[in-house]
Amino acid sequence: MSILRLAAAALAGLLLISPAMAADDLGYRVHVKTGKFEDVRDDLKDAIVDKGFVIDYVGHFNAMLERTAEETGSVTALGAKSPYKNAEYMQFCPSKLTHEAVSATPFAIANCPIAIFVYEVAAEPGKIQVGYRLPVATPSKVMRQVNEKLVALLDEIAKKATKK
Repeated sequence: MSILRLAAAALAGLLLISPAMAADDLGYRVHVKTGKFEDVRDDLKDAIVDKGFVIDYVGHFNAMLERTAEETGSVTALGAKSPYKNAEYMQFCPSKLTHEAVSATPFAIANCPIAIFVYEVAAEPGKIQVGYRLPVATPSKVMRQVNEKLVALLDEIAKKATKK
């Protein structure tokens, strides 16, 4: 098995881990909703915009994997070009928190850009997952306080998108 295939299999395995596991230990949080991908994705967009943020970029992650699978020689264990049925991420900037963070330490740039992902695994159609990466850990007390605010904001958006 090539290194790329092994890496892709490992990544797919991480992404398929149940949210009941200690996702915080893995650096992300996920909320799940049963439904149509398009509906949950649109609810996520609305939740971001309703907080007053502008979505800077929408990454079509599944489309990229499918487009590049053959060139990279990377396919799933079942021979598919991607483990997803649908997968996107949305980048935006909560500017007030960003200013607060970089004022505390220039290292805060490590948390930018902010992105929230939404995906549906091909093996589990209708199980839509919405999540985000946790901010980079820091010894700075001020930065930890900003990170707590950021996590609360991201969690609020993800919960609104999944109606929790």
